[in-house]
Amino acid sequence: MMNKTRKKRKRHKNLSKISVFFLIIIIMAGGLLFTNTGREIIGCFTLFESAKDMQIKPEPQEPQSAEPPQTTESTEIQESRTEAEPAPVQEAQPQKESDIEPDEANQQEQAKEKTADLSKVIRIGIVDQAAKQIALTFDIGWLYENTDKILNLLDQYNVKATFFVRGFWVKEHPDLAAEIVKRGHALENHSLTHGHMSTMTDDEVEYEIRRTTDIIREATGYQPQLFRPPYGEYDKRILGILREEGYPYAILWTVDSHDWAEELNGVKITKDYLVNRILNKASDNGIVLLHVGGYETVHALPEIITGLKSDGYELVKVNDML
Repeated sequence: MMNKTRKKRKRHKNLSKISVFFLIIIIMAGGLLFTNTGREIIGCFTLFESAKDMQIKPEPQEPQSAEPPQTTESTEIQESRTEAEPAPVQEAQPQKESDIEPDEANQQEQAKEKTADLSKVIRIGIVDQAAKQIALTFDIGWLYENTDKILNLLDQYNVKATFFVRGFWVKEHPDLAAEIVKRGHALENHSLTHGHMSTMTDDEVEYEIRRTTDIIREATGYQPQLFRPPYGEYDKRILGILREEGYPYAILWTVDSHDWAEELNGVKITKDYLVNRILNKASDNGIVLLHVGGYETVHALPEIITGLKSDGYELVKVNDML
């Protein structure tokens, strides 16, 4: 009986020790959960579980589109493109004067003034008339013998023409110059010396133009307003000086008659050559280049005039077509 009681007590005692041991382990484990080490262990366990979830449940993919994907540029790229390459805009409607900004209006005005500062180059008349018109023009450089003959023929056929004359020619033949004006023809500026004006200085060009203007006015009382550049040579600089000197137009031609040559490219320049060339190349508002000193000009002039009139042309001065 005593032995059984002792064994029973000993068994209770052992169970108590085991219970205490497990209680200590539980307490220690609970404390561990609140330490840094415990949290790190728990964190690792959590990451491990998350990784397993990611492998098991991948995120769903967006369905593929038949169209290529649209990319969105960053704000920085968009801004730089806006500065360098403006987006295309619809064509602007004509602005009213009230809608034009002051700076834009100034630019437009300056562009007009810049163009207005140059003499306008004329190769064909710029006034439309009901009837066809054409102008006969005669350059005068040095020769003068045919002047009276040409004037008489123009009177005979009741034609008014335009003469472009060298200033020193007028100085040497003031009576002939005055006769041209007296008979109702235009006497216009063809420079003073008939030199290559593109090789001259500004002062020289101004002198060539201004001196010829004065000579024509003093000899005839006629104020020239048209200028024909010698050899048809001109540039922006010359056109600017012309405008400053009061010449709004630089007159060239539509048809070069070739009457200034005896032979050209192996072809003899005859009376028939001149007539056929001018009649074949005539056009409404055309300007025909002839010379008072031309080799066959006097002989060809009657057929040129009658042929043009037969074709329905009214023969006028260049001034009438501007």
